[in-house]
Amino acid sequence: MNIHTQQSNLIDHSIYNFIKQVMPMTHANANTALEQHSDCEATAYAKQVLDQHFPLSNGSHQDVCSYVIYYKQLLAFFADGSQSGLAEPRQFVALTGHKCEPTSLVLKNNGFHVEVSINRRGEYGCNDLAGIDDVQVEATLMTIVNSQQAPSQRSWTSLVSGQAGSCNKQFTSKDGTEYEV
Repeated sequence: MNIHTQQSNLIDHSIYNFIKQVMPMTHANANTALEQHSDCEATAYAKQVLDQHFPLSNGSHQDVCSYVIYYKQLLAFFADGSQSGLAEPRQFVALTGHKCEPTSLVLKNNGFHVEVSINRRGEYGCNDLAGIDDVQVEATLMTIVNSQQAPSQRSWTSLVSGQAGSCNKQFTSKDGTEYEV
């Protein structure tokens, strides 16, 4: 087995583990896994996923008050005024909105994208310290599980509401160019 094959198998295994651990609600169970949980519990679960797959250098996404982009880096600010970037800064790839007040952040890890939607007036964001209204996982990963899905079709599953939908999304990359997922 060559190095490229080993790396490919490692990535495939990582994606499989992600699906197994993070995607408790799939089309097979009609996205009902989160129905028993409160809005705060669902958002806390989504933040646990962020802490596990997109950890901060210091602190937890659970304690973040706001996110900003500073010189192409994602910074998380805490109530005590301290701040932290991602432990792996390259995981931040894109955003929508203004760098000082983004409306969404796109994070990427081992080939999968996660969109963190921020809306302090949203259904879930109004009750969250950082205004996180939703955390959606790009489910093209599900092609591993469901080969009937066209590879060009992007579908997203919410870790907060459990809802799923299909669409391609437009963002601005951290260097200012268009970024489509």
